[in-house]
Amino acid sequence: MKQNRKQHRVLRTVCIILAALLVLTGAELLYSNYVLTVSRYVIRSEKVDDAVRIVFLSDLHGREFGSDNKDLLKKISAEEPDVIALVGDIFNKDADPDEIDRMCGFIQRAAEIAPVYFSLGNHERGYLRTHDVDLLERVRQSGAVVLENEYADVEVNDVPIRIGGYMGYYRAPIMTTSDPEQVELEQLFADAFEDTDRFKLLLNHIPTMWLDWTGINRYPVDLVLSGHYHGGLIRIPILEQGLYAPYVGKYPPYTKGMFEGSRATCVLTTGLTGNELPRFFNPPEIVTVDLTPD
Repeated sequence: MKQNRKQHRVLRTVCIILAALLVLTGAELLYSNYVLTVSRYVIRSEKVDDAVRIVFLSDLHGREFGSDNKDLLKKISAEEPDVIALVGDIFNKDADPDEIDRMCGFIQRAAEIAPVYFSLGNHERGYLRTHDVDLLERVRQSGAVVLENEYADVEVNDVPIRIGGYMGYYRAPIMTTSDPEQVELEQLFADAFEDTDRFKLLLNHIPTMWLDWTGINRYPVDLVLSGHYHGGLIRIPILEQGLYAPYVGKYPPYTKGMFEGSRATCVLTTGLTGNELPRFFNPPEIVTVDLTPD
C-alpha cells in the first residue's frame, strides 16, 4: 500500500511538472509571436546637427498585429518617428490580392504618421519575378517612397540625409544576380550612393555583407538597417544566441543588435515574424534609432 501511495505521489508530481512546462511553453510561444516589443539605439554623428528619429521594421510577411495592424501602428506612432523605414519582406512572395490590400493599407496609415521609405526584401523580389501585378506601384500609391537600387536626398529636421534602398549583398562579387547588366547597375548604385557628404542611410534587407563578410569595415555608409535573419528564430536566453539564419545556417554569429565597424554601423532587427515558422524567446521587434550630434 505504501509503495502504491509513493508511486501515485511521483506520478502526480510528474504530471504537475509537465502541465507547468506546457503552460509556460504556450505562454512563451504567445509572447514570442504576438507581443510587440521596441528596441532602441543611439547613433552619434558629426554629420547630424539635430536629432532625427527613425523607426524601422522588417519581415512582417503579411501579418497583422491587431485588426488592420492597429496595434503595430499604435506602437509606431508612440515612438514619434521623423522617418519610417520598411526594410523588406513586408509582403510574401506568394501574396494574394487580400494580403496586398492589407499591407498597402498598413503602409498608407503608416505614411500618415511620418514619411515612409520602402526597400525590397527577397520576398518582394520573388513576387515581382512571378506576378504581373505592379507591386511597387501599389506601394507608391499607398504613400511610400520605393527605393530599389535607388536613393533619395532629403532634409529631416534640417539634417541632410541620403536614404538608399538595396536588397542583397552590397558590393559583393556575386551581388544579387548572375546577370552582368544587373550587376553593373547595382555597382553603379553603390558608387553613386556613397558619393555624398550627407549622412548615408542604407536600407539593406540582407545583412550578410555588412556583418558576416565585415563590410562595416570596408564601405563608407554611415548607417545600415537590416533584417532577414529573423533573430535566429529560436533564441537562447541570456546567451542572446539565435539558432538559425537564412544563408548563414546554424548558430549565426549575428542575429540582433547594433554593430559598429570602422566605416559603417549596422543595426539588425529580429523582425516581426518567423514567416511560416514559430519564434521562441524572440518577440516581434520594432526598432527605433535616434541620430544625434556627435
